[in-house]
Amino acid sequence: MKDASISAMRRRLFLKQTFAGSAAAMVFPAWASAEENKSFPDLCRHLAEKSPAEEAYWEMVKKQFPVSGHTMMVNAANLCPSPHFVNEQVNASFAGLEKDLSFQYRAAFSEERSLALQKLADFLHVSESEVGITRNTSESNNIIVHGLDLKKGDEVVLWEQNHPTNGIAWEEQAKRFGFKVKWVALPTTPASIAELIQPFADAITSKTRLLSFSHISNVSGLALPAKELCMLAKEKGILSMVDGAQSFGVIDIDLQSIGCDFYTGSMHKWLMGPLENGVVYMRGDVKDQVWPSVVGAGWKPDSTSVDAKFCVLGQRNDTTASAISNILDFHMAIGKKQINERSTQINTYLKQQLKAGIPQVQFVTPVDEALSAGVTIIRIPDTDSAAIYNKLYSDYQIACAPTGGLRFSPHIYNTLADMDRIVEVLTEVV
Repeated sequence: MKDASISAMRRRLFLKQTFAGSAAAMVFPAWASAEENKSFPDLCRHLAEKSPAEEAYWEMVKKQFPVSGHTMMVNAANLCPSPHFVNEQVNASFAGLEKDLSFQYRAAFSEERSLALQKLADFLHVSESEVGITRNTSESNNIIVHGLDLKKGDEVVLWEQNHPTNGIAWEEQAKRFGFKVKWVALPTTPASIAELIQPFADAITSKTRLLSFSHISNVSGLALPAKELCMLAKEKGILSMVDGAQSFGVIDIDLQSIGCDFYTGSMHKWLMGPLENGVVYMRGDVKDQVWPSVVGAGWKPDSTSVDAKFCVLGQRNDTTASAISNILDFHMAIGKKQINERSTQINTYLKQQLKAGIPQVQFVTPVDEALSAGVTIIRIPDTDSAAIYNKLYSDYQIACAPTGGLRFSPHIYNTLADMDRIVEVLTEVV
């Protein structure tokens, strides 16, 4: 009981320090209790009546997810739950399809896909013709990998922490077509953003055709300065590709500002969307440099949009895609900026509490907020990370990941109290 009181006091102090003097600390009128599974209009109304600076706001958000109260999901870097209303939309679409498989009935799915493309474009600050709906980041990455016309003598520059679909995939293509893959290593504890840019600049030569990197590493949590790296690529006259698997849905992404030529992401991770949906972006004046990898029924050679040219795969699971608009509306109702700030807040709090509760903890992820995002990876000396990972779930129902040590990737369905629980359990286990 004493520990719980101390944790509550620390949370109040942290919130006071975090939001002191900010616009988010405005006083809002009283609101209804945060019961579970509100309709989306009701949820939007109640969210508007509360400030994101108050923990009660995020406690209400948490209640919109079907995760059991006895289980804690802190593995957003791999897979997120979806809000009730997203699951209800998918289930309703599936039930309706099973009752009526006619072309007439299924025409509604095409309309929903078109609406989702419009909202995706707005979400990313690009034009609708520049985005396509894929199945996940892996497919999106491979569309670019297999579509660019690279040949012997060409080079691509990659970060050594790229996901395999933005790394090994390039090496396989290189074996076939003879171009060269150059890997860039970065400092494990960078002192500045400049230390993350110079190694890439040093690797680029007159033969380089593309710079491709993960926006945020899933194995270290290190966040790269995407805008600066894309600017570097532009200055060198080469293409830039950003793997946004760990940024899409948690960072306030503006692709016009970032300036990349290609961007990829998944909807089942930080976006908290329906399974088996992803996004691929190609800047308007570079998409003609990419060949389609798959040509399905209905594909047209004169198609000009990314979705029509690169994402026609035949029969798809349209029932899940029907809920893309719903999850994008959810993000906009809360606010992309607020989600970004909450992710920073909750990870900063987790790092602070880990350091206070377990002084010997080692952070794989940079502690500096400017060099990290939603992923926090730690190691505890003289312990077995794999054993702790399994024990956290089997004994305490805390679902994290064993990547790089112990990887915690909390999201907006987690609270500061959840972070306290993680530290309390780790202290007990260690």
